[in-house]
Amino acid sequence: MWKSLLIAVLCLHLCAALVQQHVQQNEEHGILQAAGPETLLRTIIPQQLNATAFNRSRTSFPYYVDSTKKPGVYIGSEYHVWTSAFYAAELWAMQRYLNTTNGPRYWKDLAVAFTDGIAPEQFDTSTHDVGFMVFYSFGYGYLTSHNASYLPVLFNAAHSLSTRFNPKVGCIRSWQGYHFPVIVDNMMNLELLFWVAAHGGSKQYFDIAVSHADKTLKNHIRPAGNSWHLVDYDPNTGDILESCNCPQGLDQPTATWARGQAWAIYGFTMTYRYTNYTRYLDMAQKTSDWFIARLPADYVPLWDFEATDGIKDSSAASVAAAGLLELSLHLQHKNVTASKQYFATAQSIIGSLSSPKYLGNPSETQAILLHATGGLEQQVDDSLIYGDYYFVLALLRSLGIWDF
Repeated sequence: MWKSLLIAVLCLHLCAALVQQHVQQNEEHGILQAAGPETLLRTIIPQQLNATAFNRSRTSFPYYVDSTKKPGVYIGSEYHVWTSAFYAAELWAMQRYLNTTNGPRYWKDLAVAFTDGIAPEQFDTSTHDVGFMVFYSFGYGYLTSHNASYLPVLFNAAHSLSTRFNPKVGCIRSWQGYHFPVIVDNMMNLELLFWVAAHGGSKQYFDIAVSHADKTLKNHIRPAGNSWHLVDYDPNTGDILESCNCPQGLDQPTATWARGQAWAIYGFTMTYRYTNYTRYLDMAQKTSDWFIARLPADYVPLWDFEATDGIKDSSAASVAAAGLLELSLHLQHKNVTASKQYFATAQSIIGSLSSPKYLGNPSETQAILLHATGGLEQQVDDSLIYGDYYFVLALLRSLGIWDF
């Protein structure tokens, strides 16, 4: 195994050298263009993922790259941070893609290592992000490898997540502060519940997820189609105490946090996939239309749609692109015009993110995407592991790979 691993690494370094030579030649002639999905997935992205793993402890999970530091190295987090599984998700995605194209198979070893370290999260009842952390590691691991030992982890995690549900509110609690806070991001964690319910788990998980999605649809989405980041409820009555764009977006009544809007697009689209309830498909379109109508010329939004500082968020763009591609798929036989529009917009976003303006140079950074922003005064104009992952996912979906 080690011999094949060494050969694979040497091949990657050779690919990296060729890619860098190509980049330099194009830069000299001023004709550097956006790379295509297959070029990215076969050469540039494997190099960056490999560089991220090199000399990294398997208990240090890539989180963000500080853009002020050179070269750009992923700063790690512990397993209980909400972003811990995105690197494993990227590795499982590469294993899936490169296996279908007779590429190196050693990505599975890396994916297993960075998945196993997240196992304690299956029993974590203190966070809603157990969905991100466990489904994007063990869930994608199961979908890729069919490792039966991953199933109990997923079932345990679904139970842990379900303990945060309050029937009075009808939602899963997000954070520990406020009264009973629910953030739009939490739509993404519902996939764990839906998937486990569909694979032999309790129907209660499906019911909880639907209840949460319905309340989010009703209370998080404003009449025009833009989202509130946070809705705070009275845990005893279920009444709304506050709706705001804080704390990650601008705290203004007209502001809309860009990645929050992208979470809504992806989240409602995913919820439609598991339920086939048209109200979620309709809301996915409504939130998408609002997002698309306000995209700038390069298809990458500012971190908040009301921001005036010029700071972009490539992670919001990558999440939206992945969601729009799935939305386009669901509408192929329902609304051909809308399906084509969403597909075209997603491709335009991917094209922009694949250009030198947003694509990280492998000789300078471990990150795939540049110019990502976590939120208000959070990882401003840096690189973010989840932005990288959803970009990889969008590339796979653009090639017709829909395993996850």
